[in-house]
Amino acid sequence: MSTFEDRLWSELVDVHGDEMRFPPSGARRRRPALLTGTALAAVAAAAAVLVFTAGTTAPPAYAVTTNADGTVTVTLNDIVAITAVNAELARDGVAAKAIPITSDCPVHGFPNPMPAGTDPNTYTVTIDPRQIPAGYTAVVGVAQTPAGKIELAQAAFRSAIVPACFNVTPMVLVPRKP
Repeated sequence: MSTFEDRLWSELVDVHGDEMRFPPSGARRRRPALLTGTALAAVAAAAAVLVFTAGTTAPPAYAVTTNADGTVTVTLNDIVAITAVNAELARDGVAAKAIPITSDCPVHGFPNPMPAGTDPNTYTVTIDPRQIPAGYTAVVGVAQTPAGKIELAQAAFRSAIVPACFNVTPMVLVPRKP
């Protein structure tokens, strides 16, 4: 080395010698990595919880929504929600009622089938309370197939005679022998 380089080296060692001999400890370098790793793990855990709960949450059994135009939309995903639907319709003052369609119900009738829903496991119907005549109750008959499909039928009854259930099984009338 030249004299200049020797002097420069000596001065560098005198001024910064300790720093050159003892590099910064690894703890300082690892702390940001540790914090970043911990933050990433927390974010991953939160994302996993969101994905798990979003993927396994079943739709609510029913929903009753009052629309801005005065109509009421009823969505039914499970036949067991009929009681809750009826309670909410009554609370909202809507002259409508959902009743189960069962093969063992003593009340026979032939309600009008409603158009098929877009989703075979749920059905949404919109009721316009202004279209229900005074003294009548709009009735939505609800059946659930063994596959879980909700099937609906519509009818109207005088409010005093709304049945608790409905049977759409055809009745066979046998003539009496003379």
